[in-house]
Amino acid sequence: MGKLVILVMVFIGLFLVGWYGAPKNELLEETLYSRYYFNLDKTYSDFILCPKIDKIERIEGDTRRHKVYASALNYNGHHGDVPYDKINITLTDTPENDVKINKVTIQKGISEKESFIQCRQEN
Repeated sequence: MGKLVILVMVFIGLFLVGWYGAPKNELLEETLYSRYYFNLDKTYSDFILCPKIDKIERIEGDTRRHKVYASALNYNGHHGDVPYDKINITLTDTPENDVKINKVTIQKGISEKESFIQCRQEN
């Protein structure tokens, strides 16, 4: 039930920031981010807005094994005058280990310009 609530929050958040009718590549990024999001510690549950797959690399040329760099903004930044925080995630996605989170960093109080870039909005 908890995962369903989080998934609904992700879709509502995406709708609130204007992602209705998004291009195919953005939809693919949202789908991948949702897959990876459920592997994060619950302390990062607020990072659901403007998910982005920043970079994907094949591991040793294997089409089934990837190193992924993803990011998103915190939902609380959507309310009031509080600046957004941004999560940056590095992970590996392989058949033998499934999804393994390698590194998580938080950038506190990112600039408005950077939040527009994350959300693919004009500055």
